Amino acid sequence: MQEILLAYFPYFLAFVLLLVIAYLWLRLRNVRADLTTARLDLNRCQLTLEISEDVGRFGSWHLDAATNIVKWSDYVFDMHERRHSLGNPMLENAIDYYHPDDRSMVEEAVARSLDEGADFEFRARILTENGNELPVLARGTCQIGGNGAVLGIFGCFVDLSTPEERQYA
Repeated sequence: MQEILLAYFPYFLAFVLLLVIAYLWLRLRNVRADLTTARLDLNRCQLTLEISEDVGRFGSWHLDAATNIVKWSDYVFDMHERRHSLGNPMLENAIDYYHPDDRSMVEEAVARSLDEGADFEFRARILTENGNELPVLARGTCQIGGNGAVLGIFGCFVDLSTPEERQYA
C-alpha cells in the first residue's frame, strides 16, 4: 500500500500544483480587471475635476513638505499665467506670486500649517507672470502622516475676479 502511495504521490503533487496555478491565474485576471476599472474611474474623476475647475473658476494644488515643491493643477497654471514648461514652483517661488502686501500673511499661514497642522483660508492677490493682479481665495488643509507629522498641504485657489478683470482665460 505504501508503495502505491509513493508511486502516485508525484501525480497528486502535480495535480495540487495545477490547482494552485489555476487559482492564481484566475485571481490575477480579477486583479487586472479591478485595476482596469480603477484606472477608468481615476480618468473619469480627473476629467470631472478639470471640468469643475474650469466652470467653477478654481484650481487645486499640493505642497510636498519634504521637497517644498508645490504641484499645481492646469487651472492654477492658467491663473498665474505661468507656462507649464517652467514646471511646478518651489514654495518660495509660489509665494513670490502674491502681492508684496499679502506675502507675509501667506508665509505665516503656510508656516503655521506646516508647524502645527493648522488649516487656513485667506483672501489675497496674486501677480501673474504677465503682471496682472488677480484676487483669489486660498484654502489649505494639512495632510497628516501616521506618526502625526505634516506630510504636505492640499489646497485650492478660487478666482474671485469679475469677467471683465479676467484676462488670462
